[in-house]
Amino acid sequence: MYSILLKLKRHIKRLLKVQSESRQSIIQTPRKKAIKIFFLIIFSFLIGILYPGENLYDPLDVPRANEIAVEDILAPFQITVFKTEKELTEEQDLVKIAIPYVLDNDTSVTRAIQNGLNNMFSLVDTIKQNLDLSNTDDRNKAIRRISANFPMLSETAIVQSLTKDSLNKVQNHLLDIFQNQIYKIGVLSSQPALPKSPNKSVIVRIGESENIYSRAKLLNISSAQQKLLKSLNEIYLTDSIDVEYYYLIGRNFIQPNLKVNLEEYNKQIHKDLAEISNTKEIVQKGDIIVRAGNKVNERQELILKEMTNIIRSQAVQEGFFKSMLPAFARVLFVLGAFSLLYLFLFTFRKEVFSSNTKLLAILLAFALQLFFINLVNHWELSTYLYPVAFLSILLTLLYDVEVGIFSTFILAILLGIMHRFDFSTALMTIFVGNISCFISKEVRRRSHFFKIIFVTAFAYVVYITLIENLMLSPAVSILEETKYGLINGVICSFLVIGILPVFESLFGFTTDLTLLELSDMNHTLLKRLAMEAPGTYHHSISVGNLSEAAAKAIDGNPLLARVGAYYHDIGKIEIPEYFVENQLGIKSKHETLNPSMSSIILGSHVKKGRLLGEAHDIPDAVLNFIEEHHGTMVMKYFYNKAIKNGENVDKEKFRYSGPKPQTRETGIAMLADAVEAASRTLENPKPARINNLIQKIIDDRFQSGELDQCPLTLRDLAKIKKSFAKVLIGAFHHRVEYPDKDEDEKKTEA
Repeated sequence: MYSILLKLKRHIKRLLKVQSESRQSIIQTPRKKAIKIFFLIIFSFLIGILYPGENLYDPLDVPRANEIAVEDILAPFQITVFKTEKELTEEQDLVKIAIPYVLDNDTSVTRAIQNGLNNMFSLVDTIKQNLDLSNTDDRNKAIRRISANFPMLSETAIVQSLTKDSLNKVQNHLLDIFQNQIYKIGVLSSQPALPKSPNKSVIVRIGESENIYSRAKLLNISSAQQKLLKSLNEIYLTDSIDVEYYYLIGRNFIQPNLKVNLEEYNKQIHKDLAEISNTKEIVQKGDIIVRAGNKVNERQELILKEMTNIIRSQAVQEGFFKSMLPAFARVLFVLGAFSLLYLFLFTFRKEVFSSNTKLLAILLAFALQLFFINLVNHWELSTYLYPVAFLSILLTLLYDVEVGIFSTFILAILLGIMHRFDFSTALMTIFVGNISCFISKEVRRRSHFFKIIFVTAFAYVVYITLIENLMLSPAVSILEETKYGLINGVICSFLVIGILPVFESLFGFTTDLTLLELSDMNHTLLKRLAMEAPGTYHHSISVGNLSEAAAKAIDGNPLLARVGAYYHDIGKIEIPEYFVENQLGIKSKHETLNPSMSSIILGSHVKKGRLLGEAHDIPDAVLNFIEEHHGTMVMKYFYNKAIKNGENVDKEKFRYSGPKPQTRETGIAMLADAVEAASRTLENPKPARINNLIQKIIDDRFQSGELDQCPLTLRDLAKIKKSFAKVLIGAFHHRVEYPDKDEDEKKTEA
């Protein structure tokens, strides 16, 4: 999976034509210039049109909520303020809540229940008078007759009814409970029969009469039976009755008599909803909307927004061009801001301006910054949560502090333009962004981000405290707002940590953070080099020390020089035994090969090293050391050997494939590589001999033209020679020879 992602990354870089800065042509072809102009226009257009900011078409002289009106604002025409969708929905919901459900009370059911009870007890009395219940046949006949007329009664209830004497009493109690308690309001078939509603009331309609009751007082079959049992138990306290028998009879006569009238309910809902007006307020022409010196409240802001909508509609009617003038003006402002950035890069950072991919990276960083700010606006959060430090930190790490600072000013201009020339947002961007740039200019390890988080959060807190005090905000409000500053410091840093590797990979950046990770001796390639080619490994460490010292001397990039030197010979891992530093005194394999084959083997470590580095995701800035540290030098030993052997040789076949060093750091690595290797041949490495050796190698590379394409000056070469000499003299320093123990004893005996 990892290898697939690496291949995908390389493919994307090839599509973008991403190269390290040293390989980029500074010649600006018409096509490159056209691409730069295309980037400028397309990003200006998209940001100017798509970035919401404040409303694109709102007049700048119309104040917003909590802003002070500089003069009286009068309604130039009648303004109708309409309710929002949210307000209409809320009002409709209130209507639905206010209308209770209508329940129809079927009085015929109540009458049928009363008649049923009366008929049942009348039948029992008749049977008692006409039949001999002591006779088994007559009793069974009586049970069958009652059961046939009242099938809901159990046999137990029927038998008890035939044996009871005072049935009138039972009849009266049950009818009283039914009439005054259970069917006083009515009974539903079940609780789900009444739809759920926030309204806790219902209307019970009996004929033309309507009464409002609480939903909690409605009974269903189950609760009505419970009500019956409770009522019987209460009667039992004052009158000795057979509660169980009464309940057996009464529960079977309970029937639902309430039915939900959904048609009536829906009819009332539609009627009331139709009466809702979408008009919130009407302001007549000439009415004062806001008085001068007063702060705009929410109501006034809605009126002003509606006024601007009407003005915009009138502009559309007058013609498309006039309606698009505000958008066109904003695009031109954005174009002007990015043009200033282009001018700065062209004047002070030509190496960035010459690279279309580097320009694209800067513009994409701006787009990401505005996207994050837009998210804060979309979620309607505090403006103090704008992560304006994100761009400043990211561009400072990718380029340098000057690019970061200037980009911060450009961002402040953009935000000011697109937020109706809001000075406070622009000021926050400049204040917090510049501090973030300065604190981010020397990040040597990822743990330094903790310092960035702390300082950025502190900058936000200081800015918020000052601004809120100028606005005379209460202390509680200031404390609440500073909380956003602390959160923002963390958010900005974590956004950079997450997005920085993407920019590094896709656009060919090599930051100090990456170089420090590569300088770890536990890196896979360096561990392999130490184990499989120990001579080359120690040679690379020495070259790294020389390169770092020289880069410091000429104000180059010492970290890049050292790391590049560590990896410059990784191609030798594949065939270490063919290189003298790894032969450990054994016979050289080149003695059995012809010079041409030997030159091919030696030259192959450059190509193999490049491929090996790409497979381990080594950045291009470091891979260039592999290709450039030999430049296009001739392998003189094998070339002279071929001539001595009488071969008809082509000198070009004995050259390294190159290219020549393109940067000061790779030029230093070429010199350090040759000096370190040659210094090991010195028999008596005195300072004079070391200086002569260094000077000879520098002169050879300079005169052969290998340093023509890198910006090393003669003054730089003099400093490099001095730094090389200092390191080598320290390495070959003279030690005091300690006397042998036997010699000391002989001198003592003498």
